[in-house]
Amino acid sequence: MAHPAHTLFLPHPHNNHKAKILWPRSVMVLMGLYIMGRSIIDITVGLLPGVLGYASQIDPAKVVELTNNQRLNTGLEILRQNPELDQAAAAKAADMFADNYWAHVSPSGTEPWYFVTNSGYKYQHAGENLARDFSNPKDIVSAWMASPTHRKNLLDGRYRDIGVAVMDGYINGVETTIVVQMFGTPQTSVARIASADVVNPKSAIASEKIIPSSGLSPLDLNKSWSLAFVILILGALSMDWIFVLRYNIVRISGDTWAHLTYFAGMAVILIIIRQGIVI
Repeated sequence: MAHPAHTLFLPHPHNNHKAKILWPRSVMVLMGLYIMGRSIIDITVGLLPGVLGYASQIDPAKVVELTNNQRLNTGLEILRQNPELDQAAAAKAADMFADNYWAHVSPSGTEPWYFVTNSGYKYQHAGENLARDFSNPKDIVSAWMASPTHRKNLLDGRYRDIGVAVMDGYINGVETTIVVQMFGTPQTSVARIASADVVNPKSAIASEKIIPSSGLSPLDLNKSWSLAFVILILGALSMDWIFVLRYNIVRISGDTWAHLTYFAGMAVILIIIRQGIVI
């Protein structure tokens, strides 16, 4: 008598030489469990936001340091962290959470430069980069550098000052971390703004946490849940393929290679989106 684990995950005479986890009925059950798990996480976030709340560990000063490293690598002067631009970045992040939007311009038409001016910073040139759903500063700056528009902003030789804010909160009911990066060139007479650009992340000043911290991120839980299912199916398909080749098993079934390629593609997609997005 075969052990249940053998018939569930490995080809065996008792499962018609095909792991039970790959049977159509099993796949349907797994899909149901996957959807149910995602729903539980989303419902918990909606009803008990503090339970899955967390404070980001992204240090604004590190974002500034990594930004200046990129500028030094291209022969540019480093940017000075400016408290007024820090204030402007924090105000922009707070406004996005308050008005539930993720964009350079708010639904009411408020542009980034409103926050810069409101902070008391008089600029000749100004720029903005946004990021969200990242877990560390290095990945944020790398994402900005990989985007032509954000890279242009980050390496603009006209800028002299920088401000950064990292803030946790909810947009469209989903917990997220937003990183706002403001650039500026001071001047006594304010001129027209030069440029604006955006990306996706998390923060604010440490004292401005939106929710209690429990160390659990709903975003990370959802990604881990999705990745776990992809790994489970991909592992079962791989073992199936190995046993079929090793023992010359002949059966009438679907194309394992096609399934393997499909789930490998899913795994690649999950890895790509693991660290956040740029817009």
